[in-house]
Amino acid sequence: MGAGFKRKYFPAGASLFYVLVLPVLLMWIFIPASSVAAGTDTGEGTEEISHYVYDEDKRLKRIQHETYEYDKADAVMGNGLYSRDRWVTERFDEAEIAETSHACFDERNRLTYVLGYSPAILGDGRSYCEERIYSRDDAAHTCRYIYYKSNSSPYKDGYYIAFRYMFETCDYRFDEEERLLSFLSYRRNVGSDPNGYSEELFFDEGYQAGYDGKYLTEELWYRDFWGTNEVGVWQYRIYRYNEQGDCILQASVTEDDIMVVCYEYDKDAGQADVYTYQVTEDFELSCDDGSICFLRPGWGKPAVRKVAADGSVERTLFYGQAMDMGQRHYLMPEEVEETADDHKYTVRPGDCLWDIAKRCYGHGAYCELIYHENRSVVGPDENLLVPGMRLYLPEVGNAQDTNVQENR
Repeated sequence: MGAGFKRKYFPAGASLFYVLVLPVLLMWIFIPASSVAAGTDTGEGTEEISHYVYDEDKRLKRIQHETYEYDKADAVMGNGLYSRDRWVTERFDEAEIAETSHACFDERNRLTYVLGYSPAILGDGRSYCEERIYSRDDAAHTCRYIYYKSNSSPYKDGYYIAFRYMFETCDYRFDEEERLLSFLSYRRNVGSDPNGYSEELFFDEGYQAGYDGKYLTEELWYRDFWGTNEVGVWQYRIYRYNEQGDCILQASVTEDDIMVVCYEYDKDAGQADVYTYQVTEDFELSCDDGSICFLRPGWGKPAVRKVAADGSVERTLFYGQAMDMGQRHYLMPEEVEETADDHKYTVRPGDCLWDIAKRCYGHGAYCELIYHENRSVVGPDENLLVPGMRLYLPEVGNAQDTNVQENR
């Protein structure tokens, strides 16, 4: 792929959706009331959590102790378990934009469109294109991301055709500070259509985050495996910070285990000690807002049960289920489903291939192409079109059309 987008971490052809995990030192968490009582007073109006508290807790088993070099000024400030929002909110400087081809930006220098294509698209043999489109609503703090793929091949007279179809779509929601609150993505499964993928988009991945003032307080990531809703993976994290904004405690719950991590900082030495514990028995974390998070390492009962101060249950997560939210994310929203039907044409009464080609391509001579690509649907008689038939209309271009993209 040669997308023409020159940022070293924006490779054309690489999915944006499974790449970035937040650095460990960025986590905030809830804290047991007993831990607060046993904490060490820093003299600055806050209490640090000592790892000795957890060494003495029989429900926890220490499995690791590591010491890292630490410089808060150089720490990478992320935005959660997955920082995929940076592709939506990031602003590019004028120099980068000036060096960029096949991409468009909005008035705030945010990416709105980028095209990547294989150089072979203008030569012999099959090749492919990728397009990424970002549609933002700043007033609503949302963004819809759509990823199109195109399998391309030479046509005739220097032209190529591209079988463009939506491969992935994702809806983001942010707060007023552009911090990621949630996303839901839908993705095509491998199937039997001419492009090698199914015609349906299935729920693929979701994320939720909660904040208390300037700090992240909890996050949930979950992924389904193509519509089963009973398998998949998820991870739930809760955090706590000190008054200086350093993470002092993190808990992480997955299908495999529950971990509690304690952080201690020696800023004079520029070091951070990280103590990792495995939860071996039922464990509770008390939160500053009065709620309690019950963590259960055994199957057959909820892995996570969060109870608010008034006794109401705020969240329940079970082992073996990627989505405790039920079925509501499984079916794609109607407005997304409509856009997924890209490059398809429904035959109307009185239609003929010449008229369809003229309407869609600007010239009736493309009727030959339409018939060639839809012969399995139309049948041996190209004049026998039945209302309701679904025809695929590939994109057509040449070297001039492709080069024009550099000025977009």
